[in-house]
Amino acid sequence: MSDANDDFGFSIDMTVRNEWRNVDLLRTSVQNCFTAVFADVDGCHAIAMVTGELLENALKYGDWVSGDRAMFRLRVNGSANHIVEVSVQNPLKDRDNASNLMKAIDEINSYPKPEQAYRARMLQIAQSEEEAAPSRLGLVRIAFEGNCRLAATIENGTVTVTAALDLTQSA
Repeated sequence: MSDANDDFGFSIDMTVRNEWRNVDLLRTSVQNCFTAVFADVDGCHAIAMVTGELLENALKYGDWVSGDRAMFRLRVNGSANHIVEVSVQNPLKDRDNASNLMKAIDEINSYPKPEQAYRARMLQIAQSEEEAAPSRLGLVRIAFEGNCRLAATIENGTVTVTAALDLTQSA
């Protein structure tokens, strides 16, 4: 006999204007939606945090000047197996951003656990001689605090960053 929860799934798929105020609106909306469905408040907070941080990255690194590229896309999907995927799609600004993104994700994923990647990046920052160097801590923080694996694809001038959260695992 199959459990009724085996077919349980959820999905948010929307196109959003690239305005900073929408980051907090969507972060709060995602938090509220998942809190209404799930009892795991920490898991709901992690989903909301990852959503907000990926949206911030899209706004910081997206191409919002060329043509009519005033929108980005947010997708949040999950099922009864407690795996949640959050992805944000935005127009690609330039190849350097794409290269840096892919390198950062490859480095993060080279560690067995996101916590190890986070600790290694914090140590690199602490040992850096450059005073004004950017921390580039955002993606590794998302992986660590969201306990997730990151991936990115670049296709037709669009970058999609996806975070897969396993809500059954603790950080």
